[in-house]
Amino acid sequence: MKEKGRNKWMFIGRVGMTVSILIYIGFNVRWAEIGKQLLRSEPTWLIFAFFLMGVAFLMGSIRWWILLKVQEIIVPLKVVTSLTLIGQFFNSFLLGTTGGDIIKTLFILKYTPNQKARATLSIILDRVMGLFVFLCCALITLPWQIRFLMQREETQSIVYALIVVFVIISGLALFLFFIPFHRLPLLFHQVWEKIPRRDILESFLVGFREHGRSRRLTFEAMVCSVVASFFVFTAGYCISLAIHLEATYIQMVTVLAFVVCITSLPISVGGHGIREGVFVLMFAIYGIINIDNTTSMGQEPAILFSIIFFTLFLGWSLLGGLVYLTFRTSHKNEPVGSPVVPI
Repeated sequence: MKEKGRNKWMFIGRVGMTVSILIYIGFNVRWAEIGKQLLRSEPTWLIFAFFLMGVAFLMGSIRWWILLKVQEIIVPLKVVTSLTLIGQFFNSFLLGTTGGDIIKTLFILKYTPNQKARATLSIILDRVMGLFVFLCCALITLPWQIRFLMQREETQSIVYALIVVFVIISGLALFLFFIPFHRLPLLFHQVWEKIPRRDILESFLVGFREHGRSRRLTFEAMVCSVVASFFVFTAGYCISLAIHLEATYIQMVTVLAFVVCITSLPISVGGHGIREGVFVLMFAIYGIINIDNTTSMGQEPAILFSIIFFTLFLGWSLLGGLVYLTFRTSHKNEPVGSPVVPI
């Protein structure tokens, strides 16, 4: 009951934050100016950006399909692509941008009832790998952008936070890959034996270490993630060209990498409000937009960019909604679950 109450208040808090930010933006943006800028935009670049987003979704589907193969789970690519679109549909409307992962988990478990832990692990790693590549892209561009990002306390905090997250993910991955758990101190094993349902954690660990034995597939999944990120960055650059923003490609890489990483956190509903705020902040730092400190006017191009960026995702999300309405699971050729190997 306490857990349900806490989740309820967290949900109310996130909804409240989303509504508050959107109301603030709504009263501080000249919507007529946004409309004029939209009318002046180049539709060819927007259509091309929409196409690139679709290719990014396809590459993301292939990445998850490969990660499933690492776990010895064979599901048709068509099914994996359908579940990816369905997940994106729910990502657009649930908390953060990871709510759709829960829906994907529920569907994929119908195909792999005997490999629940490994199927769930594939979704977790799919999300982590995607974010990790965006995170790496943000950090790689830092040497060229550091003088801009260190001018504001907000972006300084973001940079430090991204570095910390990078170190934690990298350190944890190396630890799980290479540390021989049977050689850890006796105290570790005594604590481990007391953990409830540790068999699930053991299944996760065994599944994770499958990547060490399937390096080629893991490398292919990483390549798919890099290619998908490239298409997202290029789509963002096409949007900037469409609405006549004077932004370089490297700037768009940094901005979009920051935005994707931050909106993936369950701070607001679907990342709404947070996404617009980060776009305004980053564009202002780079001098792409000029904001009047007194009236807050001048942020309209960033808001328009955010709206178009989300709309392109929403277009593919609505396709995922149609897939969801017609999707039927099949239980033929269910794979046999692998045994749990104690660590």
